[in-house]
Amino acid sequence: ISSKVINIINVPSDIGSIYAGKSRAPAAFQSKGLQKKLREAGHHVKEFSALSDASAGWVASTREPNGARNEVRTVEACKLVSDRIATILAYGISPAFQIILAGECLYCPAILSAYWRSLNGTSKRVGIIYVDADCDLHTPTEPNSSGNIAGMTLTHLTLRDGALDSMKTFCRQDGTGVVDNSNIVLFGLNINSEANKRDHLGYLFDNNFRVVTSQSVQRAPVESAQAALRWLEERVDYIVVHLDVDVIDPGQFPLCNVSNWTGLGFEETMAAVKVFLKSKKSLALSIAEVNPDHDPGLEMTGRLVDEIVDGLSSSK
Repeated sequence: ISSKVINIINVPSDIGSIYAGKSRAPAAFQSKGLQKKLREAGHHVKEFSALSDASAGWVASTREPNGARNEVRTVEACKLVSDRIATILAYGISPAFQIILAGECLYCPAILSAYWRSLNGTSKRVGIIYVDADCDLHTPTEPNSSGNIAGMTLTHLTLRDGALDSMKTFCRQDGTGVVDNSNIVLFGLNINSEANKRDHLGYLFDNNFRVVTSQSVQRAPVESAQAALRWLEERVDYIVVHLDVDVIDPGQFPLCNVSNWTGLGFEETMAAVKVFLKSKKSLALSIAEVNPDHDPGLEMTGRLVDEIVDGLSSSK
């Protein structure tokens, strides 16, 4: 077993949700023994909080003035998350591994910006494996947009046209987005989901983004993960793995906040994620969309904990 320092960063948040529940995810992970099992596996575990329990709770919101719900509070929460991670990284970007129990994918730009900040002055690059059923390319003003900033995550990662001005603070040193087509793999994208609009998929296609569909992952989870990882490892020095549990089909694992019928099984998903975690370049795992309200006995959360511990405890 490869022992490592693991920092668990708790981000109890419902701020970008359609409804509440995800803010209780860090406590659910702890109750199913995440910290305890990591220590039993030989790791040195430290724990941090990026938000207070009340700072990013769900509240009703209009879309004024810019077309996004809870914009001011969301950006404030993102700044707290980015600053907390940047402070931790000030002690060195490695060898510590970060587990970020973020609740919501909207924090990805904040997380990546902290890593880019820590690499300022170097030629090093950080990238992300975005394990998610959605491409999250909505903009605040497009027709039929919900206004939820969580649905705009890739828009804010890339800072493409339509991104909120307030989210442009989460960028590289030169002001560009923390992600472009050379440092992200969208892994597990459900191309049949109505949430992934034709023009969103067209944006990915026209701009040469690396995409692996949920159907491909289901057919060959380990092989598709290995190919995606090889591609990204050739282009970046460090990798953040982002796991949105909505990538797993709710017919067998309904842990996410909003169902997405991907056809992708739990075992297949976690087999792929373990491939990513074993990479020597992987230095963080962000977990989103876990809603304990959908898991009364926390059985699903427990299974997720066991797979994460196993993935982090295999020799790299």
